[in-house]
Amino acid sequence: MGTDKTRSAIFFGQYAVMLLYVLLWANFDYVHHRVLSFTFLYALVGFALCYVAVRAYLVIGNRLPKNWDTAWVTVDVLIISALVRVTGGIDSEAAIAYFWPIVTYSIQRRPHGAALVGVASVLLYVAATYPADPSTAYLEKLGTRVFILLLVTILAACYSLREIARVEEIARLREKVGLADYRSRLSREMHDGIQHYLVSMAMRLEIARKVMQKQPSRAARIAVDVRFTIGQASDELRYMVRRLRSPVIEEAGFVAGLDEHLSLFAARSGISARTATQGSPIPLPPDVEQAAFRIVQEALTNVEKHGQAGEVKVALEFGPEVLRCAVEDDGVGFDPSQAQDEPDIEGGFGLRSMRQRAETLGGQLHITSAPGQGTTVAFEIPISDGQTAEEA
Repeated sequence: MGTDKTRSAIFFGQYAVMLLYVLLWANFDYVHHRVLSFTFLYALVGFALCYVAVRAYLVIGNRLPKNWDTAWVTVDVLIISALVRVTGGIDSEAAIAYFWPIVTYSIQRRPHGAALVGVASVLLYVAATYPADPSTAYLEKLGTRVFILLLVTILAACYSLREIARVEEIARLREKVGLADYRSRLSREMHDGIQHYLVSMAMRLEIARKVMQKQPSRAARIAVDVRFTIGQASDELRYMVRRLRSPVIEEAGFVAGLDEHLSLFAARSGISARTATQGSPIPLPPDVEQAAFRIVQEALTNVEKHGQAGEVKVALEFGPEVLRCAVEDDGVGFDPSQAQDEPDIEGGFGLRSMRQRAETLGGQLHITSAPGQGTTVAFEIPISDGQTAEEA
């Protein structure tokens, strides 16, 4: 969160500096004679500075959801269009500022946003510069500037799409590397653990077969020993099965692994993601960690595919006997009863899978959502008998 606030502060600082520079720029000789009304210009800059201050207060203080981005960019483009109008219309250099919101959306890996802002900028630019009696020279200049705006829009959208593909490829490679390392370690454990017991049992049973006729009592003792070894092998296998969890959790632990997954999710989707933790994180039984991680993973996948959200928050609460978690987004929402009652609807099976994971371990899962009101997936899973992973 600190990094997000720093980036926002830098953005708003640049915004304010640009507005102050406009006052200096408008008084240059080659611009001064083009300004239609300095009174209107000063009022526009004053309004824009107040707008930046209020926006910075709300955004940096996290007092508004991130889906206000549409409102912000709308005001940005309107301010630029008004500035173009008052400082010379088709001849105003202020039109360069249209590139700012377009490039911002591109850097955020939001191609649809970049495209929409580009088209809106073209329309508003035409409206801001169109004279009562357009001349041939005006139309030529307008055509050139519209072409440049559309070209920048296409390039920004293409760059955004390429960055999305690059981040997804990096995420896949990291997962492959992690999975390969995980399989290698699991193979070593099987070789050093289960295979050791199997070889020991095979040798003992071979000895028992050889002495069975002449020393039946010794063969019986060997059989009893083998039975004990089978129990040890069974315990070892049960332990290994419990450790068959996500390589991310296995490598970094539950909380750190979840943070890493959220970082990759945010980089891939362009959706702001953060965690909030209550209570002291404690080692959890592997099956609880695995179920909780997969539920959060599935919920984030649904947000990315269907939510159209700007922000998602994962809240963890560590209690002495139960783990609680909620995945909340500010997206378009849906009707949970329809998705559950009609498996044909995309996402229905995902919701069922999440609920089954929680209920298998004695937990519960609740989904709160409505069209246009975001979605919250909340679940709680008991920590069996207060047992932690270190005790298991």
